Amino acid sequence: MRTLLAVCPVGNDIVYMVRKFREGMSASGNAPVGIKGAVNRTVTIGSPMGVKLPAVKAQMKHVEEDYGLPIPMDAEGAEYMVMLSSMEIINFPEYLGAIAKIMNQAGKTWTLCSTAFEATNAGMQIGNSDLAKLLVSRIVDGAERLKVKTVISPECGHAYTALRWEGANLIGRPFTFQVKHIIEVLGEFQEQGLLKTEGFETDRLTFHDPCQLARRGGVIKQQRNLMNQVAKNFVEMPDAGFMNWCCGGGGGASAIEEGEELRIEAFKKKKSQLDAVKPDRLVTACANCRIVLEEGLEHYQMDIPVVGLTEMIAEHIPEKGA
Repeated sequence: MRTLLAVCPVGNDIVYMVRKFREGMSASGNAPVGIKGAVNRTVTIGSPMGVKLPAVKAQMKHVEEDYGLPIPMDAEGAEYMVMLSSMEIINFPEYLGAIAKIMNQAGKTWTLCSTAFEATNAGMQIGNSDLAKLLVSRIVDGAERLKVKTVISPECGHAYTALRWEGANLIGRPFTFQVKHIIEVLGEFQEQGLLKTEGFETDRLTFHDPCQLARRGGVIKQQRNLMNQVAKNFVEMPDAGFMNWCCGGGGGASAIEEGEELRIEAFKKKKSQLDAVKPDRLVTACANCRIVLEEGLEHYQMDIPVVGLTEMIAEHIPEKGA
């Protein structure tokens, strides 16, 4: 059971004031056009990017063909219900393949939910508690209908915060299931000896801590333990962990077209962190961060590929029979 009280590691007063400010702006109709559009699509279609169930099923089919592993949907009684964000469905379908590969090796049962596959909570981004509650309720209804034990939040910051830290407060009761970020689940698998990998990355790698995962969620050690399992040359940026700087797209800013100039300006701080360690590749655990980081890196002509940690781990899992 999740408790009704969610505790933010730092900045409770600031978080509260920002939330109240957003609620006021949303109620007065002054929210940014991009976020309002995302909210409308989420409420009417089910996804901020307009992704519908047939698109999810099409990606499932492609992943099954590419990975040779089944992608279950609406499997009642599974241990885990895996959530996706639109970013992963459209931009990073390899994330779903990585999940299938990891769950297969760990011997865990899992499922997607046809009525609640989208994790992104646009209601929280716009600052509207009623809409945030509606979107969380969809996930809760799906998870309880399928009688799953744990709901896995994907590599998406606001999805994690909305469900893990705000969800029980929004619906007014504890969940009948646990909520964990995919990095927390991978960390548990690692501790239990269920995550067996082979080989190492030899590139110089560094890790960008997503704000909602690290500062808000307190998930710090797991991603570093995972990185060290598959990387021989992992280096930390200055101010890593709790104090790592935002990618520039936090708080829904990535969905505001008018905010591009500000995002690029804010990225100078992230650029300075990267310049300090000069990595060959940048690893993170948030699909939204990946998009914003790639945008900033392209603008400043920095040739640093951005990759997801879950996918990197999956790449080092031996093929069946190998």
